[in-house]
Amino acid sequence: MRVDAPQFPSHPGVESRPTSTPLSATTSFWSELITRLAQEAGINPTLAVRVARYESGLNPNVVNPSSGATGLMQLMPGTAADLGVDPHNVVENIRGGIEYLRQQLERFGNAAQALAAYNWGPAHVTSALTQWGSDWFHHIPQQTQRYVTSILSEPLGDTPSGSGNLAVLPFAVSNVPFSGQAAFTLERIHLEQALEAYLLTAILG
Repeated sequence: MRVDAPQFPSHPGVESRPTSTPLSATTSFWSELITRLAQEAGINPTLAVRVARYESGLNPNVVNPSSGATGLMQLMPGTAADLGVDPHNVVENIRGGIEYLRQQLERFGNAAQALAAYNWGPAHVTSALTQWGSDWFHHIPQQTQRYVTSILSEPLGDTPSGSGNLAVLPFAVSNVPFSGQAAFTLERIHLEQALEAYLLTAILG
């Protein structure tokens, strides 16, 4: 989770180089894995995939050099510790991010507020709601506004339980400026993590 959106370097010692696996095929793999784990957790899979795509460009090797946010779901070290997951393990990173998103959805009951909490921090969102009420969205950082707006710019569809997506927008998405997302180059994926992820998808069927 981060408020800024810097260009992320590759892991130290990992050289960016061409890969024989097409980018679309590899990102589709991560999307599918995130989808399955989100469904398992009862979280809207489209929402979870969009969070990961915005956070990391579906690059499991992304590390924010200033905050230390890591992996597909950009877990902060402290958040990962609180969740009891290893942020450098791709499967645990996804599970941790989905669980943190689930916590925010449960806390705020609203996808826009939950996403703002994922990006800016739940204490900040609570403070904004207390101070500004229904006008909270216009008093949060512009980076977080763009984050929420981008992810919720299209319908999410129903949750696995069919209970709706909780995507109550506090703003009109038309005429809201969008900024170009940082482009990420898919780095070499750690073999053991890719194998673990593959086996997990096979187990989940």
